Amino acid sequence: MKKFSKRNLVLIEVLLVIVAFSIFYFWNSDEVKKVEEEKTVLILSENDLHEQLPLTKRVEEDDTKLETIAYRLWYDLMANFKDSGQLTHASFTRFQFLEGDDEAFKVAVIFQVQLGEDVQKTNWGKVEEDRFLRGMVWELNIKKAEDRTYTLETIEKLTDPYVGLPPVQDSEDYRNEVGIPEVNEEHRYEIVDGRLKVTYNNGGDWVEVPVNIEELFEGDYNGTTSELIDGSYVIHPERTAFVIGGNETVRVLLSTDQGSTWEEVFVTDELPGVRLRYLGFTSEQDGYLIVTGYRTMSSEGHVVFKTNDGGQSWYKIESVTETMSLVTDAGFINNEIGFLSFGSFNWEGQPPRPWLYRTGDGGNTWEEVAVPIPDEYKGYFTEAEVPVFNEDQGTLLVNQGPNGDYLGGNLLAKFTSEDKGKTWTFAGLVDVDGVLGF
Repeated sequence: MKKFSKRNLVLIEVLLVIVAFSIFYFWNSDEVKKVEEEKTVLILSENDLHEQLPLTKRVEEDDTKLETIAYRLWYDLMANFKDSGQLTHASFTRFQFLEGDDEAFKVAVIFQVQLGEDVQKTNWGKVEEDRFLRGMVWELNIKKAEDRTYTLETIEKLTDPYVGLPPVQDSEDYRNEVGIPEVNEEHRYEIVDGRLKVTYNNGGDWVEVPVNIEELFEGDYNGTTSELIDGSYVIHPERTAFVIGGNETVRVLLSTDQGSTWEEVFVTDELPGVRLRYLGFTSEQDGYLIVTGYRTMSSEGHVVFKTNDGGQSWYKIESVTETMSLVTDAGFINNEIGFLSFGSFNWEGQPPRPWLYRTGDGGNTWEEVAVPIPDEYKGYFTEAEVPVFNEDQGTLLVNQGPNGDYLGGNLLAKFTSEDKGKTWTFAGLVDVDGVLGF
């Protein structure tokens, strides 16, 4: 009986040990689980950033631009945060050299990041609903360690998304400055069921234009027929005009009484296969029509016409004889001053540049106008547009051409003139799509 009791006592002791161990194990399992859960709740702090520094990288042999070296270092830094799960996305808007030389320099980076799924807190900036932090601006301080090896030493947070750039305007500020009016919705057209109509009172009344719709798109045109060709029409209560034809003849369909009556005016039959047509009136009586056509690859002809009787008759004036290149924009500012842009001028070994001509004598003579692109923007801004004028003060925009991709391709260079467009001075940038200011 005593022996049995001792055995029971031993069993009881063993059971107590097992129970105690189990309690300890399960209690600690809960604690471990809590710790693991806490570990998945990540933060992204300034300390995390500075703990990554200094960061050193050996760059490729052809990485000679300081902005490219800065990009390589920034990319590796962002990759580290992606590997830790603190970020899922990082992309830049631009890198901007600020100061220094190859031995030590500063570059600003404007970029955006998306937080990792488990990141709950950050002091990097304002988090949007999609977990992105946009419009971030950092100044990267970089030093050269040895040949092709650079160290990102420190990072300073900035607030100016335009840092390092010349003056930048958005589209609205630019239009207000130069006095371009908003599009007048009172006067507009529509094409419905193959018929062209115009309104002069915001759609209260519509007047059908007596034209076969096909005549509006004749010639070397392959675009949509649901909208009129840019530059091919003028709609105004005092004068409405449409360029028609383009295969054998070019005519202007004209109304001076808000569509009550129409007159078809012959202009020319010497330029078959019309591609572009630029129609405009600079006064009650003076106007212009510039047409291009007879295109072969990257060459075509162009002819310039003027009217001094409100469009009732048209006469041919001189054109630019120095080139047969494709016209990209054209127009007159008044009866004497006009411009023709031939896209970009390309010469072997040189970056493309704007190719702009001007007349100051009503089209009797044309001279090329120099557009002084700053060195840092050469090759980016390549095609001049027709400038706008406020008395003698002119403003010229230069775009990036059809293949431009600098900061999205829609950033424009702005130039000003004080001598009616004879000479131009770089004045800044115009950010038409808001890609720089976020």
